Amino acid sequence: MTVSDDEVVVFDVRPFGDIPYMAYIDPIDQQRALSRDEPCTREKMLDGETVITRLPTDQCVFMEPAKVWHGRWLNQYEHSVFCPTEANQKECNGADADMWLTAAPLDEANGKSYIISFIGRKTRYPGGPGGYGHLSSYASEIIVDRVISIEVASRPED
Repeated sequence: MTVSDDEVVVFDVRPFGDIPYMAYIDPIDQQRALSRDEPCTREKMLDGETVITRLPTDQCVFMEPAKVWHGRWLNQYEHSVFCPTEANQKECNGADADMWLTAAPLDEANGKSYIISFIGRKTRYPGGPGGYGHLSSYASEIIVDRVISIEVASRPED
């Protein structure tokens, strides 16, 4: 096969999903992402059966150092959005928001909005337009390590 000067050969090198391959900690997961195989999955035995498990985000991709975050958290069914105080609040409403909040130390009710301060770590490499959170719909993820304060917002848009 020959290629003329008028033809351009294009290779599609997008990784699996929308997270850049260099975001993955393990080189094997980087290769899996480039080959469009699912990264950060591991086989393990459970009751004599082989099952596929997925590593938690902070064991899968590089994270930024922990820092103090302040903002609004909207916690709904299959939807956990964090909007930092310094962000434009209009950009953080509903499904258009791009930060998934993993709030394991919290046991707050779904369907509410909270004003929250916490220490947490954000994914170093954004996925675009998605890659993190429920159905890989969010550009980044923040993991809550320790809650400083939390209160129910007076209105959902607070």
